[in-house]
Amino acid sequence: MGNTTSILITSNDNEDFKNILDSLNSQNGLNIIGVENDESNTIIKSERLKPDVLILDLVPSVIDEAELAPIIHRRSPDTAIIMICDKDENEYAGRALRAGILGYLLRNEDMNKILPAVKIVSMGGYYISASIIKRASNSITVINQFPGRLKKSKGEKCFFLSPVERCIINEIANGLSDEEIAGHLNYSAGTVKNCVTAIKRKTRLKNRVEIVVFSLVYGLIDLEQLDLWVKRTMDIF
Repeated sequence: MGNTTSILITSNDNEDFKNILDSLNSQNGLNIIGVENDESNTIIKSERLKPDVLILDLVPSVIDEAELAPIIHRRSPDTAIIMICDKDENEYAGRALRAGILGYLLRNEDMNKILPAVKIVSMGGYYISASIIKRASNSITVINQFPGRLKKSKGEKCFFLSPVERCIINEIANGLSDEEIAGHLNYSAGTVKNCVTAIKRKTRLKNRVEIVVFSLVYGLIDLEQLDLWVKRTMDIF
């Protein structure tokens, strides 16, 4: 992502849309490159424009937004998605984050929060509604630790892990195979395989064991998740 953050907005709520525009229009370094009001055109336009950030504000939605995210990421894997919705359940928020959504805002919140959310997710971080964090499940707590940019060692340049790659790392640490990850995240097996290859290339790691150890060192997973991984993969030792 360059110095200017490109943004695609999808909203079918006129009041929300106006508030989002009011929050973003006057900010330097932001470029709204498209506006849509339905899922189909969003999929098409995100593939064509490859925005840095996609804001999803759809109610009601033909496709669940957590199901829409993998479809968009298959076409534009580096696009960070912010979702604005009414659902404040931990389970749904966890499913949205595992699907690759980096920003999770509630519709009844102040839309001025969309600006810091855009800035944070554009750098690979997470921005989650405070009310969700207060009663967050373990899955949300763990995935929210993921930094966007990492250094392997002192003096090396930062490398960027895409939203999809970070979700897949989390699933690898859960002890899942490529096929299980594909089914869990609603991706194709080929997409998962390509992402695992990209993770190994970026991190210079050779196998899943090294990926899990690396993830623990960098705080991408916690010791409880490591214990789960060891139990599920004990047969390989």
